[in-house]
Amino acid sequence: MNFTPRSVKITFVKRNVLPAARKGRPPSEMAASHAAIMDAVYALLEEKSVRDLTMEEVAKRARVGKPTLYKWWPTKATLVLAMLCERMAPNLAMRTVLTAEESLRFRVRQLIKVFNGPFGKIVAGLIAEGQSEPAIRREFFDRLVSPRRTATIADLQRGKNAGELRSDTEPDLLNDAIFGAIYYRFLLRSGPLTRQFGEELVEQVIRGHRSGNTRS
Repeated sequence: MNFTPRSVKITFVKRNVLPAARKGRPPSEMAASHAAIMDAVYALLEEKSVRDLTMEEVAKRARVGKPTLYKWWPTKATLVLAMLCERMAPNLAMRTVLTAEESLRFRVRQLIKVFNGPFGKIVAGLIAEGQSEPAIRREFFDRLVSPRRTATIADLQRGKNAGELRSDTEPDLLNDAIFGAIYYRFLLRSGPLTRQFGEELVEQVIRGHRSGNTRS
């Protein structure tokens, strides 16, 4: 007769005494680990190429386990690209509203500045990896190139609509003529990639697209 009450009592005590299961690490620890990983990728790529970088080295430098890396980034390329999106992309952001030509010149200056800095070698290495890995090339374009290309084309279209540029201007072709030349010089080293080159390039390409309503 005492069996059932005692069983119920034991069950009741277990339900109230056992602590709740911990679900993952606190957000602060996750943020710290994430920052350490990004720092490790950047530091290692100052010493070696994207091709020579390994996930083992990143995990060791960041003091995290390899499963943590692969949980967030399934490949080395996605990890490097994530670092570029966090650390390089903000340097390309435009913070003020400018005319179409001013916007174009600003974006050209910023890109050349970035390519001549520590991120330049990393970008070149990632593009090189993308030649044999189509998925890397697509993701590089989709995450880093396409958003800025779209924004620049929108600025040029706005300038066309406002009468800054000729009515027969094709914003996408104008964009590609300028930034294609920058990537050509950046990757093939056909000449120095300088701010002066960027200014002269924009002037040469956009000269025939200005309308009579805008200043040079």
